[in-house]
Amino acid sequence: MTLSPRSVRILNLTALVFGIATCGLLVHEIGWDISRHSRERDSLLTAILAFGILATETLRLIGVRTERRKWRSRVTFLAIPFIALLEIFFSEWLRDVGASGSAVRSLGLFLLAISQLTLVGDTLLRFVRLTSEGRFRKIPPALLVVGTFLLAILIGAGLLMTPNATTRGIGWIDALFTSTSAVCVTGLATLDTSADFTFTGQAIILALIQIGGLGVMTLAYFLTVMSGQGIGLRDRALLGEILSESNIHQVGRVVSRIVGITVISEGIGTLLLYLCWRNESSLDSPFWQALFHAISAFCNAGFSTLSAGMMNPVAIDDHAAQSVIMALIIIGGLGFVVAGQIHHVVIAPLRKNQLIPWRRTRHQRHRVPVHVRLVLITTTALLVGGAVGFWVLDVTLKEPAGRVWTAVFNSVTARTAGFNVSDMGALPASAVVLMCFLMVIGGSPGGTAGGVRTTTFALSLLELQRLVRGRSDVHFGGRRMPRAVMERCHVTIFLSLLWILVSTLFVAAAQPRMHFDDVLFECVSAFATVGLSRGITAELGTFSQIVIMLSMLIGRIGILTFAFTLAGSPRPHHYRYPEARLPLN
Repeated sequence: MTLSPRSVRILNLTALVFGIATCGLLVHEIGWDISRHSRERDSLLTAILAFGILATETLRLIGVRTERRKWRSRVTFLAIPFIALLEIFFSEWLRDVGASGSAVRSLGLFLLAISQLTLVGDTLLRFVRLTSEGRFRKIPPALLVVGTFLLAILIGAGLLMTPNATTRGIGWIDALFTSTSAVCVTGLATLDTSADFTFTGQAIILALIQIGGLGVMTLAYFLTVMSGQGIGLRDRALLGEILSESNIHQVGRVVSRIVGITVISEGIGTLLLYLCWRNESSLDSPFWQALFHAISAFCNAGFSTLSAGMMNPVAIDDHAAQSVIMALIIIGGLGFVVAGQIHHVVIAPLRKNQLIPWRRTRHQRHRVPVHVRLVLITTTALLVGGAVGFWVLDVTLKEPAGRVWTAVFNSVTARTAGFNVSDMGALPASAVVLMCFLMVIGGSPGGTAGGVRTTTFALSLLELQRLVRGRSDVHFGGRRMPRAVMERCHVTIFLSLLWILVSTLFVAAAQPRMHFDDVLFECVSAFATVGLSRGITAELGTFSQIVIMLSMLIGRIGILTFAFTLAGSPRPHHYRYPEARLPLN
């Protein structure tokens, strides 16, 4: 049996309706306190939707020839809707054996969430596949990236406005600001994450941080591959551009590496932070605090569930916990491609020297890619130089040991992390200038950090060296840098500084009573997705908050990507005008 194209479209539309319905049920379960009667009703509706999706997927598997080739992955997916049915029977069984109401609700929500997220996820993945077909082929890739981030921000804002997410309600502008800051992994907040948001609200923020850290398009690609649906060549090329991976066939491996590095880094960070905080009596849930801060640090988000953040008495003098957070910030900011080279640079030589006897292999000499060496050298220089600069310029601390440690932490956190162990409002003007300089540079390509990126900054310095020495090309590591790459670096720096200037002027005009250095610091922090503030975020008006939100979005997706979105499809010219010589001095 083979279904006609019209029948396939009807099946896809039916699956979309089922996905929207299950999404609504999931939001209702999480965002509102519901009675037992409503809980049973939602379970029954979920079971009906599960049967409906089971029927549509079975028909697609039988009637669509392309789906038959992926029958193993589809059979695995077809088994998941049965979780919704198990949820009903498990809930009734637990009530019969006398389980507490909270246990029944927790298990029910867990099983229901798994089934509903699976159903919604499959619907979203089918929509992603449309980007390489038909009318979606004409949509610029940059517009897809921007649209995906905007969709995630709007969904997050809607979830944060549900009654269960906050302790005393939230306005739409605060919900939108918090969601934008979380998805763009910035950390600026108009509300106190620890006091104004419940556990549900904090979990929503954490999910938005994780989505923003991985990148919405990267996460969508990973889910597509895991569900066995494949992805088009155009989407592979787009993802390769985002991750700065030149070999298009290696993108799938890169995405697997992304998730592996993320899970391992955040898992180890959670364990170490839990060991640091497990005996703290002032913490209600040390494991949740450890998990939240590990993800927030690795994603360079800067959100904290501790009152006053890292300046909380629990963390202000805990150098062990601060060391873990700094390590997570650096790993996340290096970029996934750079972090993946650790296997070749560290593990392989250990195997050659038989220091790992259970995995002895023949060692082949591995040449570290040029951009990896450039990132490592630039990052090291910025960390050391920033620490020395803060040690010299920040005169607010008199104790030598504390001054050195604070200088190191500020050097690490300035490049898009957002955590602070010192009062930003008390920094002298010279330290503020240094902080803004480091924030603008940001992290490395393909990572969770923002800014113009370390490679852009390094290549600009190499271009300056080329001009001073009178060379025709930029060289590094025995390689010549393409002129197209150098042009992108120059345009990125120019547009970044221009946007910082424009956004600062807008906010300063809208907030005339605020000090200019505070406004400049806020705008730089927003564009670089850092999240540090001199204490004016909560005092910003609606217009200023919109400007800051736009800065966070542009900084996260990249100023060039945003410019490409506004410019539309390129129209190359196939002719060249004669050269003109203009005086520059």
